[in-house]
Amino acid sequence: MRISFRLQIAAALALAAVIPLAAALWLASRLAEENLALGLNPRLIEALQETPALYGDLFRARKELYAEQARALARDLPDEPGPARRVLEAAVRRIPRLRRAAWLGPDGRVIAEAEAEGPNPEGEWRAAPARAVLPSGEVLECVFAIEARFFADLGEARELAESYQSAGRLRGDIQKSYVAAFGAVMAVFAAVAAAAGLLLARRTTRRIADLVGAVRELARGNLEVQVEAGSGRDEVAGLARAFNAMVREVRQGRGRIVYLEKISGWQEVARRLAHEIKNPLTPIQLAFQQVEARFRQSAAASDPGLSRLVAEASLVVREEIATLERLVGEFSAFARLPDVRPEPAELGAFLEEFLRSSPQVSEGADADLTREGDCPVLLDRTLMRQVLANLLRNAEEAARPARARVHLAVRREGERAVLTVADEGPGIPPEVRPRIFDPYFTTRRDGTGLGLAIVRKIVLQHGGDVEARQRPGGGALFAVALPLAPPAAGATG
Repeated sequence: MRISFRLQIAAALALAAVIPLAAALWLASRLAEENLALGLNPRLIEALQETPALYGDLFRARKELYAEQARALARDLPDEPGPARRVLEAAVRRIPRLRRAAWLGPDGRVIAEAEAEGPNPEGEWRAAPARAVLPSGEVLECVFAIEARFFADLGEARELAESYQSAGRLRGDIQKSYVAAFGAVMAVFAAVAAAAGLLLARRTTRRIADLVGAVRELARGNLEVQVEAGSGRDEVAGLARAFNAMVREVRQGRGRIVYLEKISGWQEVARRLAHEIKNPLTPIQLAFQQVEARFRQSAAASDPGLSRLVAEASLVVREEIATLERLVGEFSAFARLPDVRPEPAELGAFLEEFLRSSPQVSEGADADLTREGDCPVLLDRTLMRQVLANLLRNAEEAARPARARVHLAVRREGERAVLTVADEGPGIPPEVRPRIFDPYFTTRRDGTGLGLAIVRKIVLQHGGDVEARQRPGGGALFAVALPLAPPAAGATG
């Protein structure tokens, strides 16, 4: 690939150098021809210049005439072989120079034919075939006669041409010397241009070869491949940057698809778990309540030790049932996550409205918001409120037992709006960070591991992504990136 492209550039430069030289070569040849021309017989010159063209026109006219006569005969041809044969025989007698007419089937079999008898009245002749295709797919094949004397005249013209060539042999030798001199100059210029083209093309072809290698790596499934684009502004640098951006988009797109497919599977698991846990939960609770009520009415209630044991067991059962009911509720909510229905919104205004209308935020944390410019996006307000609620709840739980301090910020980054939610808690350990968005993965004893999984699923369905980082100065930071909406779409807050 590299050598081929270099040669193309070198050939282009050589061609640019050769074209004017070729014009000069042609001009020199013409001048030499005029200056060294020998006086020749005008009859020879006239015969050489006019005779081939005249014969060519004659042959073409004859062929067109014969083709039209064959088509006309094909149109008048009957469908039956007997009448067709009579029509062909009459045509052979009627049409001048028609020597043979045959009606052939699709397989080449002769259905009907007629052939002229006796010699051609115009003397010796040569065959000129003409064919016409019938609507049924069959063929009418005709053979016409062209007078042999035309070919004899053409041979005489060729002899005249040979005489002209022999008479101009001396002039040709001198003219060739001029052409050879100019040709040598042209060859030197072409070689210099080709060498310059190879030198100029080396850098470009190396960058293109790097692109080709990266494309091959991408075809093998390596989505980490990148090409050095440099700081150039030419087309190759632009192509390299576009390739890198494409690979990043493909990598992110594949990650989104894989994650959403995994979430869909876990949603089905959550639906079944909620169903399987909920079914026996109510009978267990009712049965224990009956046992507790019956115990209080029995004589065993007079035993203080047994009464205390039953009371403690009742408290434990109620707490565990409440925990199971909470798990069932979270599993059910996770399994029933609705599809995203986005509408235009300004992300900063949406966050301000969320903080004003969510009293639970001020109850559990001190939150502040920083806005850097307008960020029009398309979002589902209900689902995005759930994203913010889950992230704030995560910050509150990380800060316990102290009161959480949460810092929200909105800014633009290229073609995306980025929302960051940062806390001042202990942060996220590096070994945990790759799995933090996996369903049912949690570092808290009483957690379900669904909050952050729900966050990422909703963000991915918005066409964005979420990333967990370490906050500078300590704490966790979650960055939610959403694509910016077209100018006409993000008009409201």
